Amino acid sequence: MEFKKKVVIDCDPGIDDCFALLLCICHLDVQGIVAVGGNTGLRYTERNARYITELTGRTDIPVYAGYDMPMLNKIVRATEIHGSGGIGTVVIGEPKKHLEKQHGVDFLIDTFMNHDDISLITLGPLTNVAQALLKEPRLKERIPEILCMGGSAFCGNATPTAEFNILVDPEAAKIVFESGIPIQMVGLNLTRQNLMCAADVERLKEIGGPVGSFAAELLGFSVGNSMTPNLCDAAAVSWWTGSGVITKSMKVHVDVETKGEFTRGMTVCDWRNYMGSDPLQEISREKCDNRAELPKNVEVAMEFDREQFRKLLFETIEWYKEQ
Repeated sequence: MEFKKKVVIDCDPGIDDCFALLLCICHLDVQGIVAVGGNTGLRYTERNARYITELTGRTDIPVYAGYDMPMLNKIVRATEIHGSGGIGTVVIGEPKKHLEKQHGVDFLIDTFMNHDDISLITLGPLTNVAQALLKEPRLKERIPEILCMGGSAFCGNATPTAEFNILVDPEAAKIVFESGIPIQMVGLNLTRQNLMCAADVERLKEIGGPVGSFAAELLGFSVGNSMTPNLCDAAAVSWWTGSGVITKSMKVHVDVETKGEFTRGMTVCDWRNYMGSDPLQEISREKCDNRAELPKNVEVAMEFDREQFRKLLFETIEWYKEQ
């Protein structure tokens, strides 16, 4: 039997989250989905997560609701990108799939305190994960790794310096990034290398079936609204599918800025050790060498194979049609 990596997904569906969930349910062993407020409100993100489990025939995957609001920040949404309900103009009813009664944060704590072989994927604001770490500090030693769609190695989208997921709850992101848990970060510098287009919408329509038709309508909304349909979250989870979509990454120290007037929510990456000759080297070798003391706490995705991603996506949608 083919090995599938066991994961829990914390997300805020969201158009690109929906595509990410489609990839994960096909290629990974999804143990549970926790919704958070982000792209739209929690009432829609948890509904959309439940809908995806129905659409894919995987109603056995439990779905939990976490926090709707950030820890300290004012509410920030992205409904202009995803539509008020998070899935563009697609209209769905209330899914028959039920929402679990346990709070999503408690599910995260119970899962990672009692299992050693499950990894965590985060595709939205990090509120739930930070709250779980505060409630149960031992999680720092229990979560083996985090694949995080968030931040950027260089510039932002919500502001010139901050990516949306981090900007929504910078304090939560800071807690997670400083936790010591190994993090693989897929930021805007990577996801902007992917750009979907009208031809991709037509390809999804050709594949058809319930999943293909839903995917085509979602992507069509993004393309038709002249947005930047990079499918950021789907690009991120492709790292763990074994498909070779992400072709280069680099380990660096990353801090999350929470106080800057112009840089709040920025993921500050320390690239100094990767630069050429440093003029300070002639002045103080010791001072230069001290920079290496910052731990390389994050592996940052850098290069992306766009065509390989398309191959992965379309083959996945075709797989659903054949089931």
